[in-house]
Amino acid sequence: MLTLDNVSVKRANSLLFEPISCVMKPGEILTFQGESGRGKSTLLHALIHEEPQVELVGQVTLDGQCMDMSVRLSECAQTVFQDPMLFSHLSVGANIALSMHRFPRSEHERRVNALLNQLGLDGMAREDPFRLSRGQMMRVAVARALAPHPRLLLLDEPFSALDIETREHVKTVLFGQIKNDQSYGILVTHHAEDRPPEGECICLMPSL
Repeated sequence: MLTLDNVSVKRANSLLFEPISCVMKPGEILTFQGESGRGKSTLLHALIHEEPQVELVGQVTLDGQCMDMSVRLSECAQTVFQDPMLFSHLSVGANIALSMHRFPRSEHERRVNALLNQLGLDGMAREDPFRLSRGQMMRVAVARALAPHPRLLLLDEPFSALDIETREHVKTVLFGQIKNDQSYGILVTHHAEDRPPEGECICLMPSL
């Protein structure tokens, strides 16, 4: 299970939101929904120790192991942030394969092509990512996050650049892999329609 025990983030000795406690079962997705400036994205960055001047408060436990500075959550997590953060000197396929460094190289091409097919980008493995549309670039970022079958997916507005039809398809792929892998997802969004199906964990983020 993934447990958040009185988790918040602190900046300049002030909490950004009331501490949160939640226990997630494998295959579940926790959604943080609220307006901008409530600390949702900051929390995702703090969970993987990528937010300067911010302190993660509380305890995070993954599959019975406490995550701290010696056992970093970033080692078993993949992220999709609002900026796709692709590398211009690498092809689409090479960008995706970056997350598969622990897998044999013989598996890279098969996995990359399978994900491109799933996400409606079939045949684009050799393309220059910066010749793609913004929505296509976001789907490449999603593919990179999914490629190594991570234990945890951290998702910050991953659907914001997608049209309605593509958004629904990408949601199906993302949420489907989390279910099939029995992994965990933490989703940040402003929009109720981005949330996974009923029965998942939802945290509506008020300000302090």
